[in-house]
Amino acid sequence: MRSVQIHNGHFLTLSRGEEVTSSIQEFCESQKMHWALIQAIGAVEDVEIGYYDAPSREYVFIQDDGPFEVASLSGNVAELDEEPVVHLHAVLSRADRTLGCIGGHLRSARVSLTLEVCLWEVSQPLVREFDDETGLDLIEL
Repeated sequence: MRSVQIHNGHFLTLSRGEEVTSSIQEFCESQKMHWALIQAIGAVEDVEIGYYDAPSREYVFIQDDGPFEVASLSGNVAELDEEPVVHLHAVLSRADRTLGCIGGHLRSARVSLTLEVCLWEVSQPLVREFDDETGLDLIEL
């Protein structure tokens, strides 16, 4: 990973083979970045993506080898127990002739070519707290 500080945060480039979520998480921890918005584009493979099933209160994930073009990747960094937590969602376009898309909560993905990530720091504390009704750690404002 390479990074440069920009006006309101950091711009990262992740290289082939790097795991997306853990790489961003480790960067945020190293920079003590607890509150941010995330945008990214690039290409990934070995994806684990899914959704939160409210009745069962569990995430449901599928795995797909890809490769995929990252049509959209967005998310945030918020605190949970005073530590930064990266939360990502993505729309991924198949790189084959089917041109289908998959999308949802991105648990993991490996960069297949490159991933260009912008982390926009925010000054308002974004803090997650457990919500009994949903079973999720939601941002409390």
